[in-house]
Amino acid sequence: MRSVLRVLVLFALVTPFWSLFDQKASTWVLQADAMTKPSWFQPSQMQALNPALVMLLIPFNNLVLYPAVRRLGYELTPLRRMTAGIAFAGLAWIVVGAMQLVLDHGDVFTITWQVLPYVLLTFGEVLVATTGLEFAYSQAPLSMKGAIMAFWNLSVTIGNLWVLVANAGVQNSAVTKFIASTGFGVTAFQMFFFAVFAFAAALAFGVVARTYPFVDHYRRHDE
Repeated sequence: MRSVLRVLVLFALVTPFWSLFDQKASTWVLQADAMTKPSWFQPSQMQALNPALVMLLIPFNNLVLYPAVRRLGYELTPLRRMTAGIAFAGLAWIVVGAMQLVLDHGDVFTITWQVLPYVLLTFGEVLVATTGLEFAYSQAPLSMKGAIMAFWNLSVTIGNLWVLVANAGVQNSAVTKFIASTGFGVTAFQMFFFAVFAFAAALAFGVVARTYPFVDHYRRHDE
């Protein structure tokens, strides 16, 4: 039970990542709709980049990036990878926020620019999702592995609830006035807000990760 509770603290800090990641199917599609593109291309089709990039980045990380970093004398532990992944998601939203500012000023540009934030976000996904699942499985004793997987899925749900809270917040007149005073549009402001949210979560995750006591239940069946 103690092992599970320690993992749940980390899961709670991963929820901001999911609040950013899953908006590629909503906020990013709406942004893509305002960009120039071929007549036959639909904004939602940009999401096909995500699985394609996953298939490219996983072998790239395992065969090139991780060994290269290891040769430099730095070990990318699972928790370090996850910390970096959350930060990369924040960086992706900095990029889409900057693009939204350009669109808000009436300067329309091609949808191919969205490839950059998709690469950053998918790189973050590979570092967080694939690493996080294996890490959580290894930290839970045999009797709790199913529960850990359920809590991982719950972290995705809570991440999406953060989006609902943020969207409800901008309906408040005081919040709307504050956003107007910044000179940003509501969408651009929310994008930068979520980026800061991710950076704060990455910082907190990194701090907690430094004191996390690793255990190895990956292949143990005697608990």
